[in-house]
Amino acid sequence: MPVTDNSLLNDIREVNLSYLMLAQRLLQENFAAGMFRLGFDVDVAETIVRLSPAQLVKLAGSNSLICAFRFNDYQLLSALTQDVLGGVLQQAHSTILLSQKSFAESAV
Repeated sequence: MPVTDNSLLNDIREVNLSYLMLAQRLLQENFAAGMFRLGFDVDVAETIVRLSPAQLVKLAGSNSLICAFRFNDYQLLSALTQDVLGGVLQQAHSTILLSQKSFAESAV
């Protein structure tokens, strides 16, 4: 494997571990809010909370990203990136759009 491939794999593993640690922390501090922010259902959230440090490292060692980009809808992404509302109102609008997206996905 070329050096750049190893570097990319190391970066992916680092992102995975950071994401898992953040997810676990969010869920431990406020389970419901963490589930909402991460877009997890109860089963996934409970599994993440129960992972040991060794399990986190092992899971993070995947050569694929384990987190998903939630903005796979162009209209949603463009609405969130436009600064038409500004400040706190923009943040509230983003939260509403994301919660609707999460709800729609879980209802399918």
